[in-house]
Amino acid sequence: MKIEFTKKGVSVPGIEHKARRAVKVLLTHEHVHARQTIHVIWTTREELRALNRRFRGTNRFTDVIAFRYDGEDHPAPFGDIFIAVPQARLNARRFHVPLAQELLRLVVHGGLHLLGYTDYTPRARKKMWDIQEKIVAGSR
Repeated sequence: MKIEFTKKGVSVPGIEHKARRAVKVLLTHEHVHARQTIHVIWTTREELRALNRRFRGTNRFTDVIAFRYDGEDHPAPFGDIFIAVPQARLNARRFHVPLAQELLRLVVHGGLHLLGYTDYTPRARKKMWDIQEKIVAGSR
């Protein structure tokens, strides 16, 4: 799996090597061996709010949104993970963790969404977060 990064109007600390490794660990953990590309797009809160409004019908800020592309119409890429870097900064302050750690967490969280995990119920959230935190802890 190839992992590519794009910055759209934000600055990001140099964590792409760790983020790439974390996604590869996640894919190995989940036994995913696709040859497609995952795009990680570092962007603004406003862009994620617009994506949330357009694709989820929710007019609110969020920190990560993931879109998986399936089927023969989209042989590549595998999916896109959009991360609101300013929201990650707020999260890092709120949870008293370094920004780099929070960004890794969001990359892994988005990767789990690409693989079909959801966090809409307490049980699903716990399962998703257990995997997420295991991978983040091993990626620092």
